[in-house]
Amino acid sequence: MQARLIKILKDNLKLLKGVKRMTLTGNLPGTPLQQALGLIVVALISGIGGILFAILMGGIELKVGKVGPIKIKPILTKVAIPPLVGIIIFGCLARNFLCKWYMDVYPEKYAGEIRSICLSIVLLRGGMSLDFTGKGLKVVLLCLGPQFIEALAVGLSSRWLFGIPWPLSFASGFTIAAVSNSVVVPSCMNLTNSNYGVKKGINTTLIAAGSFDNIIAITIFSILFTIGFN
Repeated sequence: MQARLIKILKDNLKLLKGVKRMTLTGNLPGTPLQQALGLIVVALISGIGGILFAILMGGIELKVGKVGPIKIKPILTKVAIPPLVGIIIFGCLARNFLCKWYMDVYPEKYAGEIRSICLSIVLLRGGMSLDFTGKGLKVVLLCLGPQFIEALAVGLSSRWLFGIPWPLSFASGFTIAAVSNSVVVPSCMNLTNSNYGVKKGINTTLIAAGSFDNIIAITIFSILFTIGFN
């Protein structure tokens, strides 16, 4: 069972490498203009989703020339939903269900590079906010404790339920256990701007723990992934 599963995973890996080589050589569907339009459409619709969720949470006041001000009161006052949720939902709808003409020419290569740039900006904002002087033990405990417990639980479940080899089981565990900085960093920065938890440094501690959490998860995942396929 394990040998068969490893063979299937290796075949899929070869297929993915072949697709990646085709992508890197520039064999993308559609013309550059169509690809750019596909990216722009998805980005615009995603942005609209984020704006709508921001209006639902905080309301808005508009004034254009002599028109206005038009006030829209916040609808959701008891539940806090980040605008990122709206961006993700509308982005998924735009990418998969709206128009077939740009779905077929959507450039995955460039979209992946843009996602990497966005993640780098989020991590840069988090790094500029780091201040864990005197909180080293808290950062270590927050970084290692939840991550290793979650990775252990997922790894054991993957092994027992699906019979995946041990290295790949725990590799999947660290994939799931990694903190999403695109959610943690903006949320903690919003709390800092609202003066919540500033005196005790709660937000900066969470940002620091989340940043180191990602570094550890990526490192261990790479090691286990290499062991699993070699």
